[in-house]
Amino acid sequence: MSEIAACTLIQEEPDHKTERYMMMFKDYPDVVTVEHLQKMLGVGRKIAYLLVKENKIRSVRVGRSYKIPKLCVVEYLLDKT
Repeated sequence: MSEIAACTLIQEEPDHKTERYMMMFKDYPDVVTVEHLQKMLGVGRKIAYLLVKENKIRSVRVGRSYKIPKLCVVEYLLDKT
């Protein structure tokens, strides 16, 4: 199973809280970069890379960059609330 398919939100029906997060990030593409992640979470570069490298937010490494499904960012936020 790929890392992207492991996001539980892909496999579940979204609830109202999930839908609100998706609306909050509607201006972002479905797959975001670390720079997008910084803006989405309001954190610095070091923290954004730390979240991705420690697999707290699931991602896929493509070459030298990380690709992060927006759903995995939402999943991270839902787990934190």
